[in-house]
Amino acid sequence: MVELLVTVLLAGIIFLAMTPMFVSVLKGTSTNSRRVIATNIAQAQLEKIRTLAASPSSYANITNSNLNSSSWNPSLITTTYTPPAGGQPYNISTTVSTDASTAPYKTVTVSVSRPNDGFTTSVSTVIQNPNPITTSSTSGPTGGNGPFSLTVAFKNYTEVSSAGVYVVYVNTVPTPNVTTTAAPLKQIPSSSATTCTWTNLPGGMNYMYTVYCNSVDWSGALYTPNFHMLSNGWVKFDTDPGGS
Repeated sequence: MVELLVTVLLAGIIFLAMTPMFVSVLKGTSTNSRRVIATNIAQAQLEKIRTLAASPSSYANITNSNLNSSSWNPSLITTTYTPPAGGQPYNISTTVSTDASTAPYKTVTVSVSRPNDGFTTSVSTVIQNPNPITTSSTSGPTGGNGPFSLTVAFKNYTEVSSAGVYVVYVNTVPTPNVTTTAAPLKQIPSSSATTCTWTNLPGGMNYMYTVYCNSVDWSGALYTPNFHMLSNGWVKFDTDPGGS
């Protein structure tokens, strides 16, 4: 009987010591479950928003005010979600990189959170403008060889480092070849304009161009293959290749 009592006492002490671990495991499991739910909510919201890129008129509706208003299109956009099992509702907020209807693309981020949770789950996507990107050329002082303009766009302008973006070209006719950095020598996109543009660039087969972009998430400069300017040009950089 004494041995049995000692065994029960020791078992009680051991289980009591393990109680905080059990509580921690249960809390972690519950938190992971809520993270999965939040991720699924964000992904579902993004899929709904992608349907707005079907036409230029609906693409123009991808704005911060619309996507954060449950009254704008209740069948498409929701700002809260309550799980079928009940409990506190999840809050849904959406951020759009630009409201401009003429932007070549918009980066949309959906963030999902819940009261008293210490985390927010965010999912992002890039939505392209359904209007095709068009280019046109104009005759300049040198006839069909320019001058031309070159516009550089970015998947995420905030990832462009302070070293910025620059354009260089080589006149391949003279010997030796002379490399020129186009003016302005460096540009950094602002929050109000997610593109950079260079104008008065010489064109034709005698000039070989390369565009360099410096990213905060990539070591070394990203750059385009060599190309000729035969009309007004447009290029786009993924400033974090292989990343989000």
